Amino acid sequence: MEDIEMTDFPVPGGCVCGRVRYTVSGAADFVVHCHCSLCRRTYAGLVATGASIEKKHLKIDKGENNLSTYPTPPNGRRQFCRTCGCSLFYYLDDTPETMYYYPATLDGGVHPGHPDEEEYHAHVGSKANWENFDDDLPKFTEGKV
Repeated sequence: MEDIEMTDFPVPGGCVCGRVRYTVSGAADFVVHCHCSLCRRTYAGLVATGASIEKKHLKIDKGENNLSTYPTPPNGRRQFCRTCGCSLFYYLDDTPETMYYYPATLDGGVHPGHPDEEEYHAHVGSKANWENFDDDLPKFTEGKV
């Protein structure tokens, strides 16, 4: 495995069109690569990668009024830019102090700062049947236990 340069925070990020901008001021607690059918459809890809962080470490700098919210079963809410459609944030109602952001939207492709042991694949039991991945990350049939 190659050495990954660790990130110096704060780090800016945002949507494709630039109407929504945010800043992350701390490392992600963990990163999950989700393979469920809902994420595949929402992100039009085989996997959606989310980073968990305490809300206090993420500030929306610009365009909060340009975010649309879509409720997702059973208790989540996704936020995306209403202009370009870029997915940016995800919230779970039962953990109000935590949020997810999509680290691919960080400027410069920087590492979200999570510890190596806190990255994993979830819902691999429902991945697309033609999806292949070969890495050493832990893989959970459903969510992480």
